[in-house]
Amino acid sequence: MVYRKQRRTRNIQKIVRLSSSELEDLNLRLAMSGNKKFNSFALQSLLTNKIFHVDFSDTKALTAELARIGNNLNQIAHIANTNNTVTNDQVIELKEQVHQLFLAVNDELLHRLDNVKKFEQVILYGSDKNSLD
Repeated sequence: MVYRKQRRTRNIQKIVRLSSSELEDLNLRLAMSGNKKFNSFALQSLLTNKIFHVDFSDTKALTAELARIGNNLNQIAHIANTNNTVTNDQVIELKEQVHQLFLAVNDELLHRLDNVKKFEQVILYGSDKNSLD
């Protein structure tokens, strides 16, 4: 047995922990792959699949900015209700600006979601027609 271990070229072991549902999904993918051994399936998957990273760090900044805008709107509404100093035209203009901001943010987030769905297709089904190589 010692002789066999010395001949191995793959002597580094990695351990992966899975939930029961992840294990079920993995076993299904293993069965669909045609590989009989988990080790060859895992090695092939790990070495040949593309890795995608979607950076959402600027989304946090966008969310913070939206929160600040919401706070400003609340302050304006409070002043308007207290002093009755905001005109109808000002309210209409403010509503239009908020609507335009909403549309811009919505478009950006939908674009990002579309990219995530494309990456998901590559990861799940191996199709790279939508990848950003």
